[in-house]
Amino acid sequence: MPMKLRLYITTCMLACALAASAQISPQGGTRGDGGASSPLRGDRGGLRLFSAEMYEVATHQQSVVMHFLERYFQSLQRQDQGMIQTRLSDDKVFFRQGSIRDLSAVSDTMPFTMSLVDRHYEVSWMRNSSPFVSIVFPAQYDLLFGMNQEQAQRSLKDSILAAPHSPLVRQGGMERQQLLPPSGEAGWGLDSIYSTVPEIFELESLNNATYYYKEGTDYIPVFDEQHLSYSAANLFHALIPDRDYRMHVEQSVYGMQTVSYMLYLSQWLNYCAYWNMEVFFAVEEEREDGMLCLIIARNSEFSFNHLLSVVVPDKFITDPNAVLKARITPYIPTHNVRNIYQQSTTNRKKKRW
Repeated sequence: MPMKLRLYITTCMLACALAASAQISPQGGTRGDGGASSPLRGDRGGLRLFSAEMYEVATHQQSVVMHFLERYFQSLQRQDQGMIQTRLSDDKVFFRQGSIRDLSAVSDTMPFTMSLVDRHYEVSWMRNSSPFVSIVFPAQYDLLFGMNQEQAQRSLKDSILAAPHSPLVRQGGMERQQLLPPSGEAGWGLDSIYSTVPEIFELESLNNATYYYKEGTDYIPVFDEQHLSYSAANLFHALIPDRDYRMHVEQSVYGMQTVSYMLYLSQWLNYCAYWNMEVFFAVEEEREDGMLCLIIARNSEFSFNHLLSVVVPDKFITDPNAVLKARITPYIPTHNVRNIYQQSTTNRKKKRW
């Protein structure tokens, strides 16, 4: 593989990581069909914007975007000029540099950059070290996956169950993270426990903090019966080997329906890792059957959230085969999380589960 190509792909990865302020393989299904005259028609026998070598070195996030661009503009080949412009406008896809006609001149080995800023992707192909074609489009899962909310919700079960049942434990890196000391600075009275600096999500108590003891120069994740809430937070952040915990899931789907299934907690954790999801955790209520926990799994790269209400039994520390109960409301836009949470809280108070 040419070194120049690898260099540009590496630059692309770095751009994504630095520019993002802020797992289901991309599936087919695009809107519209058939038109007689298309500016994308040519002799290539299909639109290939990225080479196999580019896919090999791309991250999962980048490969989803790359698949989307090829699938999306391939579908436009079958539409006339008027339908193309309407489709681009409806989907909020626009060309910052060049035009749709220039895509036919893009080679699948042409170097490109990809960035994610303010919930929008920009992909630019380079010619003579300058942008030749630049496309901007929303970082929205329905657009990028080629499926609506109902289709995405119904596919979630299979996506989670396809994840491996194998331990996922995040290790290392504590020396590079800022930790709050045990003195309780910033209002955190954690006694002898350190925590990462928390990011708050919508609700004051809902954050992404994880918790540690310090032994010498090492930080050991908290997991003991004296600190059940900290231990549960660490568990859902994949800091603890889950042994063989299982979750009985009731998942809401479009049309006021639910589907039920059983999975291993490790499958959920691996699914979240595959989709690069940030986990936010809070304990809502202490119950006779355990802690009722609120969990938000946020995907900033494709702008969706999964909301979970999970009952974690108090015996989960000592019982490696404990069964957790979860209700999942999937694929919630960020701006709607608070409303969905309030609705689920109201319904739960009416009917205990």
